[in-house]
Amino acid sequence: MLHTKPDHILRSLTQYELNRLDRYMPGAGADEYVLSCWGYIRTFYKERIPEALSKENVWKASYGKKKFAALRYARLLSDLTKAIERFLMLEYLSKQDTERNLLLLDVFNSRSLPSCAMPMVKAVNDTVGKNEYRDAGYYLDRYRADELQNAFIENLDRRDTEKHLSATMQSLDTYYVIQKLKYYASALHYQKFLNTPSEIQHMAVVLEMAAQLPLRDVPLIRIYLAIIHTLQEQDGDGNFELLRRLLSEHVQLFPVTEVEQLYAFAVNYCIRMINQGDLSYVQKILSLYKQQLKDGLLTHSGSMSPWEFKNIVTIALRAKELKWTMDFIETYTAYIPARDRGNAYTFNTARYAFAAGKYDRVLELLRSVDYDDVFYQLDAKTTLMKTYYELGEYQPLQSLGESFRILLRRKKLISDTQRAVYGNFIRYTLKLFRADVKDRKKIAQLTQDINKVKQLADKSWIAEKLGELTGA
Repeated sequence: MLHTKPDHILRSLTQYELNRLDRYMPGAGADEYVLSCWGYIRTFYKERIPEALSKENVWKASYGKKKFAALRYARLLSDLTKAIERFLMLEYLSKQDTERNLLLLDVFNSRSLPSCAMPMVKAVNDTVGKNEYRDAGYYLDRYRADELQNAFIENLDRRDTEKHLSATMQSLDTYYVIQKLKYYASALHYQKFLNTPSEIQHMAVVLEMAAQLPLRDVPLIRIYLAIIHTLQEQDGDGNFELLRRLLSEHVQLFPVTEVEQLYAFAVNYCIRMINQGDLSYVQKILSLYKQQLKDGLLTHSGSMSPWEFKNIVTIALRAKELKWTMDFIETYTAYIPARDRGNAYTFNTARYAFAAGKYDRVLELLRSVDYDDVFYQLDAKTTLMKTYYELGEYQPLQSLGESFRILLRRKKLISDTQRAVYGNFIRYTLKLFRADVKDRKKIAQLTQDINKVKQLADKSWIAEKLGELTGA
């Protein structure tokens, strides 16, 4: 029974769903063996101890003293699975008014029952219209409703009845164009960093359709067009500002999961521009994060990823918004899952303290903390090394550099790239500290080496310290 399809499904059900399944099974049309099997196993799943089930006991509960037969046992589990799947479909439909009404209208149309279909046409249009979102799912439902309404009119076989073809084609076009733009945007995005083919057929036609009325007035189409133009780097600043404005104006029209994806395109564009040296996008990416926080997009599930939290702090510190950073840390730490909360608070507060020049506070926060997560360890040690450098404490700096190198060698989770990135940070931090500003030749060589190296953690800080030595 364990690790079978019905086992996986039953483990995923809530207590409430298991109780409803229990009430459903007697009338599910299953044979006596399936019902006996369910009668035996249900307690194990309700009490969350399915590991206690054995194949032998399930067989005995279902078939009594009959000799075990592998093929028959497999058929038993297959029939049980089918009964559970029918239950899940009924549960799904009971909560999906639009889907249920669409299916009923299709059934009545296929049976040529116009008297039954007519009220369902209204019911379908009502439920589709009540959808608060205007995402691709809405336009798909709108198309299906229009198509079934058109079929209903055709079934009447009356020449004086106005057909529903124009509306059907319009809703189909809208859904089709949205989906094509969505996948085209994703393909262009992945092309930026993966060697994957991104050719999607007929995109020239789709883009032309999207730019014309009435489709260009659909908010989601306008948003995807702006995303595509930023990915193609067409008037980047203008299209980015358009994208940011459209997201702010129309955020309520889409489910949270889709809004997150749309904002991700905007955030990634900012990251690309920053990596290209346009630091004006530091403030712009921070404004995107602020807007998402204002709209509750980053906390809608009741929690926030510690990595998202860290990214926001990083950007805010780069934008030199220190007060806002500390306010963010104090306000949003509570959203981080409990197991990560302490480390996230301590580490990010230490980074704030470093940016504020409160180096003693950095040492107080980071010296006594032992991070379980290796990536926290890497960033914490980086921050500590920078702090010792700023304080001019060479002995602790050198000692930490050695322990940092040991960590890089021993931790298997650290990739070769990360070893190079952090190894170079240790190397050049120590070289900068020991550099003799009077030895212009060595300073020039050090400058050349740092400018040449590609894999270097916190390169902007290293460049700043180098500038202090050279007077640049």
